[in-house]
Amino acid sequence: MKDLKDGIRSHVRIDFKGNVHKTFRGHQKAQRCENEVRILRALENRSCPYVPRLLEHHPEQHYIVTTNCGQPAPDISRSKSDILFADLERKYGVRHDDPEPRNVTYCPQLGRFCLIDFELATLLPELTETQHRTRELWRVNWSSRSEGGTMRESNDDAFLALEVGPQRATKYDAHGESLLQPSHLVLAVSDGMGGGSAGELASRLVLSWVKRNSAELYETLQETAGDRRAKVLNRLMREAHNGLNDLAAAEPSLKGMGATLTLVWLTPGELAFAHIGDSRLYLQRSGKTTQLTRDHSHAWAEWKRGGITEYAYRAHPRRSALSDALGGGHHNILPQIESHSLLNGDRLLLCTDGITDGLWEKGLAAELSSSGEAKDCCFQVLRRARGNSSEDDATLIVADITEL
Repeated sequence: MKDLKDGIRSHVRIDFKGNVHKTFRGHQKAQRCENEVRILRALENRSCPYVPRLLEHHPEQHYIVTTNCGQPAPDISRSKSDILFADLERKYGVRHDDPEPRNVTYCPQLGRFCLIDFELATLLPELTETQHRTRELWRVNWSSRSEGGTMRESNDDAFLALEVGPQRATKYDAHGESLLQPSHLVLAVSDGMGGGSAGELASRLVLSWVKRNSAELYETLQETAGDRRAKVLNRLMREAHNGLNDLAAAEPSLKGMGATLTLVWLTPGELAFAHIGDSRLYLQRSGKTTQLTRDHSHAWAEWKRGGITEYAYRAHPRRSALSDALGGGHHNILPQIESHSLLNGDRLLLCTDGITDGLWEKGLAAELSSSGEAKDCCFQVLRRARGNSSEDDATLIVADITEL
């Protein structure tokens, strides 16, 4: 037989028929062997076509024989391998403990990519038809832009696009594509406030706080009900709020430092958001554009009650005066936290007030209803907004939702 791998955890060989012989070694070798046997048997019972078939099991020797799923596929892209691992969990109820391209092979006989190494995988209950519908595969394509205004040298806005999975968090720069199973996607914009460099620092500190807490949030939001999600997001907002106030109290030059935050947490078929200030979240669905967030300003509330027109609101001398924000010396905050279902074809816009300063509601709705891709829409919204108003910093993220 030919050696394929001779390591601390296993010895893997291939025989003249092409079958794979795996002897488990090291820590918990008996448990790992039994788990792989259990997973492979379950996947065979669930008719998964792209994993090895168990041929022999010798428990006293911690040894199995399986069919061969081909050669390693080192050139497979991360997005393609993520689809495979997500499909394995969604359709066949197995969560791979190491969802990396190194555990992907290509089998010429099957004409497709396959998955291997299930010694520490998790076997999930078989899904009902209703559960299958709620765990369908969702994809998000997004694009983001940020541009400083003419009033100051610094850009007090900041944005975040963060893919959070079982074992890693990946931060993206401007554009990207993400699958929502098993990973989640976090999108956020923040507009900092305060003299000197305080505003720029505040928005970046807030988004750093989100990133540092993303792993804990992922575990909490993975399988919990809506009320629990709301409590977790509320706690995140309050801790960020207290952190800004504490820092400002300790450093006189940062007095009054604060920030808005509009954060969206995307999971299969659902979005949860946490919001405070006058940055905004819009949903464009079936040609209709809806602002999901509420501006925390008295002028905006008066406009939405019908007390003043949009023109009067935009000319209001207190339009930018916020009644609630993170930090800023506020003692108590009342963030807006909600959950909404997603539909195939939804488009989301997160933006700071530099965008809405330059685009009235009808103009914004027209741009979001365009049939272009997220990247094109993002560019057009920024271009039109800056053409009408360029004094303030402007930041936006456009995200297109697709159910596969």
